[in-house]
Amino acid sequence: MPPSHETLGEIVDFLRRHPPFTSLAESSLEALALDAQIEYFPRGTEILAQEGPPSEHLFVVRKGAVELLDEGQVVDVLEEGEAFGHPSLLSGLSPAFSVRAREDSLCYLFPAEPTVQALADPAGVRFLAATLEGRLERGIARAHRATPWGTSHVGALAREALTCAADTPIREAALRMTEKDEACVVVPLGSGHALVTDRDLRERVATGRLSPDSPVSGLVGGPALTTDPDRLALDVLVDMLEGDAEQILVVDEGVLLGLVDHAALLELEAPSPLTVRQQIQRATDVDAVARAVSELPRVALRLLDASVEAVDVLAVLATATDAVTRRLLELAIDELGEPPAPWAWLALGSEARREQTLATDQDNGLAFDGDGPDVESYFASLAERMNSWLAICGYAECRAGVMARNPGWRLGRQGWIELFGTWLREPTRHRVHIAMIGLDLRAVAGPLAIERDLAALLETAPQHPYFLDRLARAAVESHPPTGFLREFVVERTGEHVGTLDIKSGGVGPIVNLARLYALSAGSTAKSTVDRLRAGAAHGLVPPERGAELEEAFAAVSRVRLEHQAAQVERGVPPDNRVDPRELPPLARRELKEAFRAIARAQKGLDTRTATRIG
Repeated sequence: MPPSHETLGEIVDFLRRHPPFTSLAESSLEALALDAQIEYFPRGTEILAQEGPPSEHLFVVRKGAVELLDEGQVVDVLEEGEAFGHPSLLSGLSPAFSVRAREDSLCYLFPAEPTVQALADPAGVRFLAATLEGRLERGIARAHRATPWGTSHVGALAREALTCAADTPIREAALRMTEKDEACVVVPLGSGHALVTDRDLRERVATGRLSPDSPVSGLVGGPALTTDPDRLALDVLVDMLEGDAEQILVVDEGVLLGLVDHAALLELEAPSPLTVRQQIQRATDVDAVARAVSELPRVALRLLDASVEAVDVLAVLATATDAVTRRLLELAIDELGEPPAPWAWLALGSEARREQTLATDQDNGLAFDGDGPDVESYFASLAERMNSWLAICGYAECRAGVMARNPGWRLGRQGWIELFGTWLREPTRHRVHIAMIGLDLRAVAGPLAIERDLAALLETAPQHPYFLDRLARAAVESHPPTGFLREFVVERTGEHVGTLDIKSGGVGPIVNLARLYALSAGSTAKSTVDRLRAGAAHGLVPPERGAELEEAFAAVSRVRLEHQAAQVERGVPPDNRVDPRELPPLARRELKEAFRAIARAQKGLDTRTATRIG
């Protein structure tokens, strides 16, 4: 019999609010409630064991939450009103998953006989079929996770590298490359290793700049990109994309183990952002660049299907955008002629942080070191071409006008320094909101070292407490969409009814908090994760809160990307409007926890003074 504080009517009322019980006959509900037990499970209690004894009850979560685990990995979270244990109960087989109390929980337990009778109802049959289908889908997802991207260590992909001494004549090195059918040769250096590629031979020997009889060390430009053998293929892929490299050396404690090139990664039967980058680099016009960019959503989809971490997918998309920008700049300079002064094309906002998604617009700027009408005219033409061409390639123009064609974002070197100085010294509310885009800055192309100059200014941010105070106030203006009774706050009217903006309510607050933490520490870290870690390392945010925000950022980024990926698959332009009702239970649960973490961090932020942040 149920405990005295839960009457028969209360149990029936609760069941009636949750599927499949909503459609069951009143007599079936009363039969279930009559034999119900209520049991308390403290957090961490294992309720059912994977491959253990069959379940003897249908469990329904009354209060709290439980998690399903497959070989120790959480695959789902069940909340109030959700059921478990019935597949094992009805089949007599061991549970397919372990079930553990995620928090202190109360569950209704219904024995076999009334459960079988209730689930024989058509509504119960549909529920059981849907449950088993969901379990099957999760099993397929686990199979997807067992892909080479998630399991291959780069050491296993390395092959023996062709090497030659630094004093070897270029002619001999080239012959050895031809004999071995290699595109590069490794040259040992005093402090490491360097690579000489067939591109070096074409550009510097075939053109007559170096004699074939010169030592091969004359072709060395610097240390080669290296990696540890235990790193995963995806991590190495991101390194190669960021370093614009086609080969990487595998080195263990200074010892050369071998070489991995892009071909080895392509053989993994996994997404190929390297191929897309090659298509971008070889494009002969803007339309060809746009065709290559159109492949990026498909690449992102396959990465997500392989359970690649969302922050890594963001980085892949950003490095591809860097390649697009550089190729378009080359095409523009071919048309306009060589620039009349040193210059730098600047990525701002999410691209600067390497956190771009499938729904991104342009945030960019242009710096140059020169003056005069000819200089200004040239760079105005360059900016106009770039912003127009990026739009053709799918990067929407910024509605706030944060683009290089806008004179406010196309400045001489001293103009950029003065702009950053004004933000620090005279931080009005409007200026701080603009600065929150411009402070995320990274030079993508061009010889002008403006990024170094601006980084030196940002290192002085702790000397500007009023600026940090304004930044703190801005960091708490956008609140996560959390509400009472475990629900999300969603739009109640208009075209976005029933949805929440995961960018402004989830990603944005974390990005703003991380920026504040880093600048308060005098750090010039760019990515949100690095900024959170910088703040924690300097004691400006408690380590546990920093780790909590890092997990929240990963969760909201994942939901955001998967939402956009689903839209791309349906042929719908991707956006940031998420309907919580369409999320799987685990994603819904993680999103709620992420929003709560953001709210706690904002509540703990002292906006009266930037010297007390935790």
